[in-house]
Amino acid sequence: MSPTKIRSMPLTAAMARFVDIADLIRSRAGGDDAFLDLCEDYRLARQLLSRARREKPRPTHKIAEYAALVEELEDEIMGYLLGTEPRGK
Repeated sequence: MSPTKIRSMPLTAAMARFVDIADLIRSRAGGDDAFLDLCEDYRLARQLLSRARREKPRPTHKIAEYAALVEELEDEIMGYLLGTEPRGK
């Protein structure tokens, strides 16, 4: 896997969620490891939520927990992009 592909993987979920500002997300992550880590956390949380929603029987407590985490990370991403989230958190 190429280094560019590896670095873009954490961004896929954030860029898909915030399509209108995907270019901003990509440019911010270029030299900002803390933001890149935040985007990776978001990608993983979305993945966990998706898996929990497919489980039978549905683990409603897990789904609620992961959904809240996804929402919190979305807020952090937006705060980071707007400059209201502390860097290197």
